[in-house]
Amino acid sequence: MEDEQIIAEDLAGQVASLGHDVVGISISGEEAIAMAGQTKPELVLMDIQLEGEMTGTTAAQIIQQSVAAGIVFVSAFPRVLAHDTANLKEAPICLNKPFSRPQLEAVLRAAVASHASAED
Repeated sequence: MEDEQIIAEDLAGQVASLGHDVVGISISGEEAIAMAGQTKPELVLMDIQLEGEMTGTTAAQIIQQSVAAGIVFVSAFPRVLAHDTANLKEAPICLNKPFSRPQLEAVLRAAVASHASAED
């Protein structure tokens, strides 16, 4: 989930190079919700500011409720999360933009572990 296509493609490439399957890229909350319903992802990387009316935090809440995916917020504005994530099932994990490959790898590892423990 990233509203800037170039950033989304780069992030997808980095995630795939770390051994994860990337099932799709979307630019709006509505598109992300539909895609998650079809692909049932284990983990979603979500920007807070998206194209269209829906925020990333709202889309994340709906995705968590419908497919129980873990969420990693990728944002240049992480302070927004403190105000807008009370309804998430799991505590938000945030990767601050700009980020390095080691930071991405560490956050993905933590998110997968956190999501797995939340399902138990």
